[in-house]
Amino acid sequence: MTRSSFSVLFAIRESKVRKSGNAPIEVTITVNGRRAYFSTGKLVHIDKWDKAKQLVKGKDDEAKSLNQFLQAVKTRLYEKEAELMERGFVVTAELLRDAYFDKVETLKEKTLLEVLREHNEERKKMIGKAISPATYWVFEYSERLLQDFIREKFQRKDIYLRELNVGFIQSFHAYLLQFMKQNTSGKHLKFLKQIVNLAVAKCYIAYNPLNIYKVERELVDVDFLDEEELQKIINFDTPIPRFERARDMFLFGCFTGLSYIDIKTLTNEHIEKDDMGRIWIKKRRVKTGVLSRIPLLPIAKLILEKYKGGDRLLPIQDPSDINKYLKDIAILCNINKRITFHTSRHTFASTVTLANNISIEVVSKMLGHTNTRMTTHYAKLLDKCIGEQMDKLMDSYEDIV
Repeated sequence: MTRSSFSVLFAIRESKVRKSGNAPIEVTITVNGRRAYFSTGKLVHIDKWDKAKQLVKGKDDEAKSLNQFLQAVKTRLYEKEAELMERGFVVTAELLRDAYFDKVETLKEKTLLEVLREHNEERKKMIGKAISPATYWVFEYSERLLQDFIREKFQRKDIYLRELNVGFIQSFHAYLLQFMKQNTSGKHLKFLKQIVNLAVAKCYIAYNPLNIYKVERELVDVDFLDEEELQKIINFDTPIPRFERARDMFLFGCFTGLSYIDIKTLTNEHIEKDDMGRIWIKKRRVKTGVLSRIPLLPIAKLILEKYKGGDRLLPIQDPSDINKYLKDIAILCNINKRITFHTSRHTFASTVTLANNISIEVVSKMLGHTNTRMTTHYAKLLDKCIGEQMDKLMDSYEDIV
């Protein structure tokens, strides 16, 4: 909305001079000939006020501080005027005064990144308690991605919640697919929806327009080691210490199902012995806080015993290093698969447990999952396991035939 005239003037109210000689500095806003007044809350001695320049006389710290404050008041008024005009308001002196004191409700509406930062600040306090550092890193990474997208798409630093629509998330999805795969992009889109749902819960916005956008997950075949390949790793002998340690840590993951970070943070307090003499790992997962309960198999016990007495219970290498070593080990063992440390968790779910007729419910508890649906992502029922169970069924029906 255009305006014909707008001015901001500062003056002292001489009728309110105090005994000390100080008088309040007031602001006069004039828009199209109509005026509105308010006090700055600051006082100045009447002898120090320059009426012509509308400034405090002198170069001392007090004068400089007051003049900087007055300049900030003027700047804020011009910013609020621009904001009102951008929203389509007919700017008046009274409206501008109310906007200066944040009394115009429409100007209080939140932006997307404001809500996201609120979320991240709250979650930051929960690191190590309810969420892991890795999870919080994903929150911050999503924030950076959204910042870059908004800057590239809209040439702005932020976007108001009321501006969100399906087109926004469609464009963001396309932006993400330029440098990541479908399933990874889906995690960031899911997080975006959660942030807008949070805004709805806090009454910043009436509804979430992004919820109607569905992201299909691509089915991905995750590699795991079969019995023959796992045996090759077990039998792998090497004089190179870093390969030996990488092999041992990987095998510990294969026979416990623990993730990298859970092995890294494993301590003696997580090891328990029951009345039957079984040794257990009972540990809450760093990622989710869900308790994993795992009876130790012989190979896992041997590995724990081998590294007993060190600075850490298990001296696992950094993720990038161990994955590099595992790649070399796979080549030396003639295993034609892309092996990372996380392959050990899939191997535990598929080859070590389910293929040996351990129920999916039990496997789910050992993996620290809240339900078996999560476990099916890791667990691939092998042909051997399916065949053995169907053989039993065939035997039953042969008697009938």
